[in-house]
Order: sequence, then structure tokens, then C-alpha cells
Amino acid sequence: KSRQLRSLRKTERHFPTSSPPSSGDQTLAMPPSNSSVSSLVAEVSERLSSAVGDRGYPGVVAALLVVLLLLYFPFRLLKAGGEEKKTGAKEQATSEEETYPEPMPQGDMTVAELKRYDGSDPTVPVLVAAKGKVYDMTKGRDYYGKGAPYNCFAGIDCSRALAKVSLDKKDLNADCAGLFASERDVLNDWVRKFEDKYPFVGILVDSAYNGQ
Repeated sequence: KSRQLRSLRKTERHFPTSSPPSSGDQTLAMPPSNSSVSSLVAEVSERLSSAVGDRGYPGVVAALLVVLLLLYFPFRLLKAGGEEKKTGAKEQATSEEETYPEPMPQGDMTVAELKRYDGSDPTVPVLVAAKGKVYDMTKGRDYYGKGAPYNCFAGIDCSRALAKVSLDKKDLNADCAGLFASERDVLNDWVRKFEDKYPFVGILVDSAYNGQ
């Protein structure tokens, strides 16, 4: 018993100790260094050899549990620190992506005035017109902003292109004469989507839209 007590006391001296952080301290506790962990593992290995000779399997199990605990907690601390960094970076990126210019004030405009809002200037809203009505698409700039797949619709009345589901330059206008009934239905679906999702700005006073 005396030998077991001395062994237990000697092992306890190597357990890492640290005071808990205060309620205002959100800094993660620093994990033990690699050299500290190595020395602890070496010490426990020595105890393991002694346990095999003295007590057999119960001593082996106890020593193995100590080794697992010593390796588990540093791993968890390192993993938590990495996850915290990833979360912070993701939140920062999201914050940057959600920075938009001031919303476009409501008011009618001309075709020439609309051209300024084609997404080329990130400091002004992105506007799209359909059926002579102008919508602020700034929050959808991933689709309509500069370099986006539908940027060709920005700054113009793109009614014909919407009706034909076309990105061809010849269709990027408001001429909807001669559309099939199915194409008019498609155009109306687009307009309903715009009305549901994006702010209405005003009317194009000189729009060339000539559909129904």
C-alpha cells in the first residue's frame, strides 16, 4: 500500500493544473505544449510498466485512461480554437457581402437616366426595368450586378429578353410586339417575381414597352 500511495502522489504532480477563466475572459485556455505532453506520456508509461508488474490488468486500464485524458483535452482545445477562427472569418465575409448602397428613392425616370444603374458602379443601386416599371435589384446583385449572369438586364428595360428567356443582345430591349401568349405569360411571371422580391422604384416615362 505504501508503494502504491507514493506512486499515486508522484503521478498526481504531473497533472496539468490551471485556474478557470473569469466570467469576462473569453480567451481559450492554452493547451499543454508538445514537450509537456510527451513527458507526461513517458511518465505514465513508466507507471504502466510498474502497474503490469504489481497489479496486472486493473493497473493497466487506469494508466491507459490517464494517457487518453492527457491526449484528449489538448486536442479538444486546439479544435475549438480552429472552429472559432473559421466562424469569425465566415462572419466577417458575410458582413462584407451584405454591405449595400443606399436604397433607390422612389420616382419616375427616363431610359437615359436608367442606364447609369447598370451595376458597373458598386456605390449606386442596381436597377432593372420590365414592362416599363423599374425595380431596385441591389440585393440581388449576385445575379444582376457587375459580372453576374444577368447583368445584361441591368440599366435597361429588358422585357423582350425576359419573355423569351434570352441573353442575346438582339433581345435586350422592351419591344414585345408579336410575342406568343406563352412568352407573355413568362414575362408576367418575371414581373410578379420582381414585385414580390424587390422594391418598386417608379415608371420609365419614355419606355418603349409595347406589349399587353
